[in-house]
Amino acid sequence: MKKLIVVLVALCLVAAVAFGAVSMRGAVPGTWETAAQTSAPETEKDPTEGWVMDEIGPLSEEEAAAAAGTTTGALPAAPEAASATATGRVDFEALYALHAPDEKVLAINGQEETWGDYFYGLYAQGMQIENYFDSMALYEGSRHAWDDPIEEGGERTFADALVESAGDFLKQMTAMERFAQDNGVEVSEEMRAIIDAQKQQDMVSLLGEEATPEEFFKLLEEQYLSPEMYERSVKYNILYQECFTRLYGEKAENLSEEAALNYLTENNYRAAGHILFLFNDPASGEVRDEETRAAKKAELETLRDELRGIEDEGLRAKTFLEKTAELSEDSGKSYYPDGYTYTPGTMVPQFEEAVDALAEYEISDVVETEYGYHLIIRLPLNADAAVEFSNNTGEARTARMLAANQEYGERLQGVFDELELEWLPGAGAPALMEYVR
Repeated sequence: MKKLIVVLVALCLVAAVAFGAVSMRGAVPGTWETAAQTSAPETEKDPTEGWVMDEIGPLSEEEAAAAAGTTTGALPAAPEAASATATGRVDFEALYALHAPDEKVLAINGQEETWGDYFYGLYAQGMQIENYFDSMALYEGSRHAWDDPIEEGGERTFADALVESAGDFLKQMTAMERFAQDNGVEVSEEMRAIIDAQKQQDMVSLLGEEATPEEFFKLLEEQYLSPEMYERSVKYNILYQECFTRLYGEKAENLSEEAALNYLTENNYRAAGHILFLFNDPASGEVRDEETRAAKKAELETLRDELRGIEDEGLRAKTFLEKTAELSEDSGKSYYPDGYTYTPGTMVPQFEEAVDALAEYEISDVVETEYGYHLIIRLPLNADAAVEFSNNTGEARTARMLAANQEYGERLQGVFDELELEWLPGAGAPALMEYVR
């Protein structure tokens, strides 16, 4: 069977790919966190270095559309020929022939699933792993095989993990469907229209304006994806978003401030603002001379004394942030107008040490880092301050959004944990190593 490069997101992989797929870092995640990565927009701000976190929080309208739509690399392409760097590839065609596609082979809490749907999860994730093997060999010179342990010294192999994760893929689908049902979220006429529109969009994206449904589903079948599983996967993404919105609101505005602040406290977040004068001129990039640096430092010392003289703590913080917007040469100030909310190890050491030495609303002496001079204020944690940004939309993620997503994930995980997968008579977990050539 010919394998084509397909860029369709037909799994639940955008919203929670890490749940079922084998991690390329040596583990199989078991949470409902999103796999995509976010970072603050590229700036010259000094204290952040590699501000990258797992993207969590509700999906925006654009992200929800992307989650149900197309994205490059969702289904990895099979190489035209086995790479010389590979140590063995799964003969997926031979494995697929083990059962008829519509044969019921397993049950999840009594709900029977077909071999074809199980195999799709096996194939899609298996191809990702084999592409990983090739990439590691090509770029790092390391060789991996299906019978290698995922973790050094461990017994669980890549083959073991793949077989299990294909089952988890179906369990996750089932968990989402049951969670939606338990919370009164059904596929409405509006959702049905979104599914139909998504199918049309995918057809055009993959095959052009003249594509027919027959051509589209033939293409999916070449990736072992049935029309039913395609629609089920698109519906999964819609339910994922709809359930979140029903429970927490579009921007998690329904989550209490107390819950958001508890999230920040439990995860050891700090909040601080700073006014920065750079050692390099922000306009030209040229290194400032010692006289200019000394003048900038003196300006911060004068400002420190003025701000410390404001007795009302709230007014002191408000004035400090206003001065930040007016004077600071940190280009990140427009993204974080309420200051930075961060975890230890995120900022440069001198910045973090200064913050940790301050009480809330207290202002530091001038702090020197490799970037320049800083005047810092320790701020109280804020449920609605920006904590991170989405790479997809540039949208700020607040503590309220992060906390809501964590709670949402825990609730979904609870449903998943109650599900049991049982192989039906005449079927069983495939012996993957027997099909490695």
